[in-house]
Amino acid sequence: MLVASLVGCATAHYTPLSEAGSDVVEQLKENVYRVEYRMSTFTSQEQLDRYLRRRCAELTLREGHDYFHMGGRLDVLGFSRRTAMTVTLYKNPKPIGIPDLHNAQDVFAETTVTPPSN
Repeated sequence: MLVASLVGCATAHYTPLSEAGSDVVEQLKENVYRVEYRMSTFTSQEQLDRYLRRRCAELTLREGHDYFHMGGRLDVLGFSRRTAMTVTLYKNPKPIGIPDLHNAQDVFAETTVTPPSN
């Protein structure tokens, strides 16, 4: 039974922003937000990063913007794994001179979670 419960914890599922609690996004300025994502401690760093990028892309599109920049990251590992990040949103035309600027549509398409086929 213990093995079954550990295997269940190891399986990570993405929670869309629309279904997430209100504590996962906090508006700091007009186009700056603090975005948080929580996962099991068994979730890989790569998976957590992927889900966090998707959450930022969802927020960017929801707020009517086109690009986002992720910065100011804080990782906390305890009974669960939690990552919070400051995200700045931008509209077209694409800003010049901002390193690591992500196109929200591209990130959303790259990180779309497809349900397993039967």
